[in-house]
Amino acid sequence: MADEEVQEGNKSKLPIKLIAIVGLIGVVFIVGTVMGTLFVTGYFDQPDSEEILAEGDGSGTSMGDDEAEDAGPALLETPNPSRLDTLYHRFETPFTSNVSQSRMVMQLSISLMTHYDQLVIDNVVNNVDAVRASINEALSETTETEVMMPNFRQVLEERLRIRVNAMLERLEDFGGIETVLFTEFLVQ
Repeated sequence: MADEEVQEGNKSKLPIKLIAIVGLIGVVFIVGTVMGTLFVTGYFDQPDSEEILAEGDGSGTSMGDDEAEDAGPALLETPNPSRLDTLYHRFETPFTSNVSQSRMVMQLSISLMTHYDQLVIDNVVNNVDAVRASINEALSETTETEVMMPNFRQVLEERLRIRVNAMLERLEDFGGIETVLFTEFLVQ
């Protein structure tokens, strides 16, 4: 009789142990499948946020004060300009400037373009006199030999963009002008 009770006790414990072992194997299988899927999809290849912050601007080098001035203002990279609104500010009165060391005169109508937001255009409007002064200063540096260069307009556009952004950064802590457009251009 005692043997029968012991055998009945073993029979009832056997299914519980079997269920526990099968359950544990099932959990390990599911965790392994999830981890394997994450590994195959490249989830673990993404850089940590600490690594991204450590990279900073990505240049890896620091510039001295002289180099920072020569490089001009650094613009923020836009993720996809085609998805953002393009905003313009057109100066109503044209710019007129003498060409340095020459009898030539330039007359330009200029528009400024940005993909950032209305705040950049508002900054230009709020500081229109300072922006116009920086454009006039850049135009006054133009020489006759520069005017004769085949890529003169591109060089002048870049010079004006850098000057306008530098002025806006000094006054508003952000430039944001991406392109200077010449709507009228006359040199005589």
